[in-house]
Amino acid sequence: MTFTERVLCPHEILTLDEEMIYYVDEGVLQLWELHHDGTEILVNLLKEGDAWKRNTALDYVYELRSTSEPTTVYEYNWQSVHNVEEKYFLLRKIQETYMRAESFNIIKRIKFVKDRLQSLLQLLVQEFGEYAHNGYKISLTLTHEQLASLILSTRTTVTKLLNELKKEQVVTFEYQTMHIHLSHIIASPTQEVVFA
Repeated sequence: MTFTERVLCPHEILTLDEEMIYYVDEGVLQLWELHHDGTEILVNLLKEGDAWKRNTALDYVYELRSTSEPTTVYEYNWQSVHNVEEKYFLLRKIQETYMRAESFNIIKRIKFVKDRLQSLLQLLVQEFGEYAHNGYKISLTLTHEQLASLILSTRTTVTKLLNELKKEQVVTFEYQTMHIHLSHIIASPTQEVVFA
């Protein structure tokens, strides 16, 4: 495969080029959409095995932002990819990643913020959860502000809702880990999410 390997340091930003395809080999990246009015929206979370190509029809700037861990990204110039299997592989990975972005978009269109937050937690379990001790562990570093961006809300509202979920014992905090008991969000009453 023809690509350039880039290792992004923690909290490094990579502005996307419309000619390139970005494949995440290791780590998790946040995909941000920057509007001309200064608005920044977190539109997707890319994990190992995801690929992204900037949609040239949209007149926004897109950035990949690494989290607190180093991330390895392969950059492919689409014009230089001639191998059919390689093109098929990349297109399939892009399609899978776009489908997750559409799931985030669907959540953003839910009427009530609390329902959006619960749907987001469910999606994070499905996409990033690892089964552990009758529950799930999610190793993602997301601030309240980033969670708010994923559901088109404010940090204050997300903090308030998380505090309400804590009072209902749906959410518990232990050191820097957030445990979420999703018995009323997800079908199985024993599922638990852990943000590490």
